[in-house]
Amino acid sequence: MMRTLSLLVCIAVGGGFGALSREGSMTLMHECIGLPVFIALGIVNVLGSLVIGIIFGRLEGTLRRDGGSRLRKLPHSQTLKDRPWWPDGDETIAAVDLFQFNQALQIAAALFITGFLGAYTTFSAFSLLTVQLLQAGQIIEALISVVGSVTLGLAAAWAGVHIGCRLVSRA
Repeated sequence: MMRTLSLLVCIAVGGGFGALSREGSMTLMHECIGLPVFIALGIVNVLGSLVIGIIFGRLEGTLRRDGGSRLRKLPHSQTLKDRPWWPDGDETIAAVDLFQFNQALQIAAALFITGFLGAYTTFSAFSLLTVQLLQAGQIIEALISVVGSVTLGLAAAWAGVHIGCRLVSRA
């Protein structure tokens, strides 16, 4: 029960900061720089996709010590082929250490991935803005928003995981 409560608090705190960061970033880009709202939201979503990939790669590579890292299954993991994964590389690690790594992984993922980045990049705002563009007859802008956000977001997430793996291999 206490672990679940801790994770929920991490998600809430991260989500609060993520929503504030999204609003601040979009306000800066729209009101100060003059970018259209759909471009500002696209930039936020693509940036968030890059960061989520980096954080995922970094967390999986540094905190997952149970031998089942999801990075092992990705083509990006070639940079990590010489990295010792528990229990392969260090059979002396204590069960308590393994538990602490697992707890740290869950808390960091709840705070940064689910909380902060879940609120910073928002599919619902993207969907609503696209509907509003379509209803206003701005078909080209809606297409640019959808195709650009999805394509660039996927590319950014891929690049982020690759960067995260590289950061782990240097550690």
